[in-house]
Amino acid sequence: MTPKSAATVTAPMYFGWYIVATCFFVSFLSMPGRQGFGLFVTEMEPTFGWDRSDISWVGSVGFLINGAMQPIMGALFDKYGPRRVFGIGLSIMGLAIMSLSFMMDLEHMVNLGFVSIPLDLLWFIFVFSIIINTCLSAASITNMLALVVRWFRRKRSKATGLAAAGTSIGGLLMIPFAAYLMGVIDNATLNIFGVELVGWRTVWFLLGAMVVFLSAPLAVFFLRPNPQELGLNPDGDPNPEDLPAGTAPQRGPSGGHYEVNSWRQCFKTPPMWQLSGAYVVCGITTGLLSIHFIPYAEDILPETVNFLWMTFDEKKVFAALLFGVMTGLNAAGVIITGFMGDRMRRKNVLSLVYATRGVAFMCLVFLPVFGEPMLGLVAFALLSGMSWVASVPLTSTLTADVYGFRALGTISGWVFFSHQIGSFFSIQFAGYAYEWFGESYFWPFLIAGLTLIPASIAAYSIKEYHYSGRYNPRPAEGGPQLATATAGAGTRY
Repeated sequence: MTPKSAATVTAPMYFGWYIVATCFFVSFLSMPGRQGFGLFVTEMEPTFGWDRSDISWVGSVGFLINGAMQPIMGALFDKYGPRRVFGIGLSIMGLAIMSLSFMMDLEHMVNLGFVSIPLDLLWFIFVFSIIINTCLSAASITNMLALVVRWFRRKRSKATGLAAAGTSIGGLLMIPFAAYLMGVIDNATLNIFGVELVGWRTVWFLLGAMVVFLSAPLAVFFLRPNPQELGLNPDGDPNPEDLPAGTAPQRGPSGGHYEVNSWRQCFKTPPMWQLSGAYVVCGITTGLLSIHFIPYAEDILPETVNFLWMTFDEKKVFAALLFGVMTGLNAAGVIITGFMGDRMRRKNVLSLVYATRGVAFMCLVFLPVFGEPMLGLVAFALLSGMSWVASVPLTSTLTADVYGFRALGTISGWVFFSHQIGSFFSIQFAGYAYEWFGESYFWPFLIAGLTLIPASIAAYSIKEYHYSGRYNPRPAEGGPQLATATAGAGTRY
């Protein structure tokens, strides 16, 4: 019998794709506990007597804490690897989400000197804004993509796009389901440790349980820090000695002329400020949507919503469905821009993403003014959906292309911190502006949309051809040090 030729043996799937799949499902299962916050706004306000500005403090402080902790968690990710950081972070995060089910209406006021805060609101800020968002920074999409780019070179944008799509699909499926579940179990009870949970309390408990019992075990079991740990090469490429004679291995980019050993060095270079500046605006727009989109949609929708052939007796369900469609379309957006990013200048694609989101905001703001609120919401959901999360993998891959892997988790953390600073201020401003302008979201959404103009310009102005290791890879013998771009690169972008 003739031995089977090595050429006919089917090679096993490259382990990097298991990393991508794990990141996808971890994001899918964890996303509703954070991005679904808007579902609970109108449910918790009457229960505890809060107003929209109170809720805005919870969301905005959470975004700020999440951003401030990201460089620290990025450094821990660089040092200890993804399994420990993700496993511990997800476990604590899930337990904290479950604990929100047991919040009580406490009328006692706590005097902090400059302001008095209800004790129940202070507890909500402590659990959601501090604990949950600190743990979320450990298992953030930033750290996930910093992991994925280590496993891929030639297919980097595609891999990061697929990993980031988990957030989008989670929004598409889980948030509308949570809204539906909230209505279905409004009069039913779930008995946990002798406590009867009803409505939104049950939903918090179930969302947290998914993180503890599904997300955390997936991360611990599958995630690995780099392909070298398993004796593999990026993209699953063979070792040079295994190639046929005369065949040269394909090299992909690591870092470019600004490849660094220390994260501090990146602040001396233009791309860091361009990427971070655009990401501030990304945070302004996405943070605003995460907290205020569903309440805004509820404000402008009629009590009974008729859309196409469907009738919705609960406008919250339709608002959540729109939010879910918007986040679900992000899956298509990140995959499409991922493929585009592997074939075009990534900074051009990133600029287009911000410009598309700007058009979406103009639809959301002005179409309701002209008596077309439904058209404005639907147009916004479609356009914003294609551009919301798409900026994340593009920013991560550009960061890796320019600065390399040695401090990538920390550098990505600082870039993401700028994102969350934008979210903090936009959420706060929207909450107070809602009260100032007669319970209207017109001005906060308009201002957020206008900031996308400079963001698009900042992304386009990045001299990717000049800086990126994709076009100017450092020679293998060159040390990973901060260097200026070569004069021969000219002014090509």
